[in-house]
Amino acid sequence: MQLLQAGLILLSFLPLISTLLLGYQLLRNGQGAWGKPTINKWVFFATKLAISLLLAGPAVASVFPNFFSYLPILIQSEIPDVQKLLALTFLLAGNLLLIPAYYTMSIFTRVGLPTRQHALQTSGVYKISRNPMYASFIFFNTACFLLIPSLLITALIIFSLLAHHIIILREEQFLTSTFQQDYLNYKNQTARYL
Repeated sequence: MQLLQAGLILLSFLPLISTLLLGYQLLRNGQGAWGKPTINKWVFFATKLAISLLLAGPAVASVFPNFFSYLPILIQSEIPDVQKLLALTFLLAGNLLLIPAYYTMSIFTRVGLPTRQHALQTSGVYKISRNPMYASFIFFNTACFLLIPSLLITALIIFSLLAHHIIILREEQFLTSTFQQDYLNYKNQTARYL
């Protein structure tokens, strides 16, 4: 099962590496990654911290397979290979959404609402999801839970998913006011998540 472990390591580090490369590209182009928070700034940044931890979780758990046993409120004491394989599948699905979304958004990517020029993205992976980055979080969160089965992780996931859904609703209001009928047409043709 070393191949399984190698796959977990590769697929769990891809979103982290992709995010760093995107950040580098934004900085190199003189762009900042931070936009305007769509909800209370403390909740907004807590949400971004939560998703960062949940994205890093599978990477840590794949490099240190017994890491999860140090967390409180565990649901199970061992991770069977079939559960790791399922986590691998969710990591693959998350990467298939996140990396093309990064590529499509490129220098327009912001954490929060844009404060500069912005374009409505409707091509690539945005043809199947209006929020492929957020949809990818569902897959990454599931993989994190499968590799670190803790009630603490479950609470973090629930908080992250609920807060991100509220963020999406606020972003939709912004996009409707900014792009008007173009966004409404896109919204009617494309699912919010998948």
